[in-house]
Parts: sequence; C-alpha cells; structure tokens
Amino acid sequence: MKSSLLFTLVTAAVAATAQVRVAVLPIKNLDGNMRLLTYSYAIADSLRTLFMHHPDHGTGFTVIPADTMEQALAEFNLDPTSPQFESDLWRAIARLNCKYAITGSFEVTGGRMVLNLYAYDVTTKLADPTNAARNLFKAPEYIFEVLPTAVKKLVPALK
Repeated sequence: MKSSLLFTLVTAAVAATAQVRVAVLPIKNLDGNMRLLTYSYAIADSLRTLFMHHPDHGTGFTVIPADTMEQALAEFNLDPTSPQFESDLWRAIARLNCKYAITGSFEVTGGRMVLNLYAYDVTTKLADPTNAARNLFKAPEYIFEVLPTAVKKLVPALK
C-alpha cells in the first residue's frame, strides 16, 4: 500500500515538473499611436486568462502568472526603445524555463484592428507557422471578442 502511494506521488511530481511552461508577452503595437499602447497589455492579460481557463492548462501546459512575468522582466530593466530589448526579453523568458512564448502584433487600419498572434519556441525563437492566429479583424473596442478563437488556434502549438 505504501509503495503504491509513493509511486503515485512520485509520478504526479514528475508529471507536474514535465509540464510545458508558457509565457504570454505584451503584444507589439505596430501602429505607433501611443494611445493604443494599453491594448498591448490588455490583450496579453486577456490571453493569459483564457489560456489559464483552457481545459489543457495544468495538464498539457502551464501559463506563467502575470506577477512572475513582470518580476522576471523587471530584473532586466527592459526598455522597449533599447536596441537590446529583444535579446533581453528572450533572456528573461529563458530564465523562467519556458518552452513557448505567446506574443504577436496589432495595427489599426481603417478603424479596424488587425491582430496576429504566434506561439514561439523559446529555444529557436521561431514561431509555429501552422498553429497561429493571423489576420483577426475587429474594431479596437471589440478586439477581445476574437481572443477565444486565437487561443483555440494557438493551443495545438503548445503540445
């Protein structure tokens, strides 16, 4: 009895540490309009929440909590205007032992926002070309309505 309980506990511990860790990063504002910068973080926060409520969260993958991400990024004192921003960002993510990073970009054209989201392999820094959420169009105030669709398209990249 004791050995089967020990085996179960060890198996659960190994499974928990083997989960794929995922970082959700702020979304790049390609528009240049600084008033839209709040969308960078709001979209990332909404995506993080949707991933955390996905049925595979906790079994297939684990999303890094926002406060842990912010702390890791703060350690590097990241400045988006610095030429080293991208390399420092990847170093911060690697320190969190993440396998994937979810990020992308948005731009507003003709009153509609186009959103592109990708799952990047942290080791290679390459996006999964098959499981991506591309060209999601909505008015900026309604862009959050397309995020559940984006999550459905991105989750297969995390397996």
